[in-house]
Amino acid sequence: MSPLCLRIAAVQAEPVWLNLQGGVDKTISIIKEAAREGAKIIGFPEVFIPGYPWTPWANNFVVTAAVLKQYQANALALHSPEMDRIREAVKEADVTAVVGFAERDGASLYIAQATILPNGKIANHRRKIKATQSIHNVVQTPYGRLGSLNCWEHIQPWFKTHFYSQHPQIFVGAWWPAFPPGTGGSPYIVSGEASSRMTQMVAMEGGCFGLACCHVIYGPDGSTLAKAADPGVEEIVYAEISLSKIDEVKLVADIMGNYSRMDLLHTVAHGKNWDPIEYKDDEADAAGERAGAIDNFTSGTYSAA
Repeated sequence: MSPLCLRIAAVQAEPVWLNLQGGVDKTISIIKEAAREGAKIIGFPEVFIPGYPWTPWANNFVVTAAVLKQYQANALALHSPEMDRIREAVKEADVTAVVGFAERDGASLYIAQATILPNGKIANHRRKIKATQSIHNVVQTPYGRLGSLNCWEHIQPWFKTHFYSQHPQIFVGAWWPAFPPGTGGSPYIVSGEASSRMTQMVAMEGGCFGLACCHVIYGPDGSTLAKAADPGVEEIVYAEISLSKIDEVKLVADIMGNYSRMDLLHTVAHGKNWDPIEYKDDEADAAGERAGAIDNFTSGTYSAA
């Protein structure tokens, strides 16, 4: 197979709900299966570990509080034996995986993704831009430049501009296990069909291959390359791709090149998390002095006059 050609996989599978160890076991099993089938890039859905938290949508505080406590207890920490197991499985399978998980950091939870390379290293760990802030989401892998998006990041215009500026060739669009359009009177935009449309649009805008996990794989021209046979069946969706297809599309329209007008419009990216408090003018100097005193106190060098 040419270095420009490879097999990619989008995972459509039910999580092991509220079960961290079971979720890790299933993630590893899927990685091994996809690797046996020749996949080199494997994309997982949003918060696959320990499953998407539908309960808060029920607006029942008593039920929600109980479930969220269990959910937090079964969320995955970035630096943990469980993540180490997943990294080792990726390394043994000699693949690259983008794993979606609910990340526990202290007492807080975040919608997170980890891009794990064939050497088992985490090349990129990010948290969904809403409500947190993690804008760097494209990394170089042995198989091309691989990006990751979570849910409605697909419709954040300025965030997408920054995403395209990193020149992704393939991206994993992690989505919740959404229902058919109109379910329960819900608007179309929260349906699984809408999720796929958003990933398809990013593929066309960015001129890159898009994995709508868990539904469809799209080409850089927006064409459907592979699709799950049934939304209610567990399935790994595979597609054979050639990165040379990207050149064909970008010759027509490259929004970071021949089809751009950066002289008219551009985006400024801060790319950092702000401190909870920002001091202005003279108060900033006073805050600096107080911070110095606190540092001295915690290091054991503070003494009162």
